Amino acid sequence: MMNTIDLAYFEVNEHGRLLSGNRRFCRMFGFEPSELPWHYVTDLYRYTSDWESFRRDTQSASFNARMKNRRGRSFDCCIVREIYQNDDGEVIFRNTVHKVGEGKGVQPQTVPLSVVFVTKCSDCGAQIRVGTAPETRLRMLCNECAAKAFPETYYTKSAQV
Repeated sequence: MMNTIDLAYFEVNEHGRLLSGNRRFCRMFGFEPSELPWHYVTDLYRYTSDWESFRRDTQSASFNARMKNRRGRSFDCCIVREIYQNDDGEVIFRNTVHKVGEGKGVQPQTVPLSVVFVTKCSDCGAQIRVGTAPETRLRMLCNECAAKAFPETYYTKSAQV
């Protein structure tokens, strides 16, 4: 079992703004917890292109990158992420950062990446699973409301399947 106290955790939104971080993260990068909302995740990467490739990669749950602290000192890190969607429909990246070569007994777990996007039915308010983040901004109907509103289309579609 791994000791989670030794791991640095932080959350960032899809635009790269830091939302929160634990004490270990703040010490590792030289921030005060109150300063985090004023910074972007690109302030942490030695090479900004690493963040862009990490953000676009939807297959990998972990990523190795060169990070830097507030003083500009850089080090190699392994970042393990989890992607989720908050109640407002925003995509949030939960990240665990581990310095490569530090604490041989502490290795972050790498799990397959899974993303679930949920939106609300515009008529009844029930939750609906959708396939992509842009679909969460559309006016969607659950199956029951779609059957009531458009019976001729809904039942024809289900009969063809």
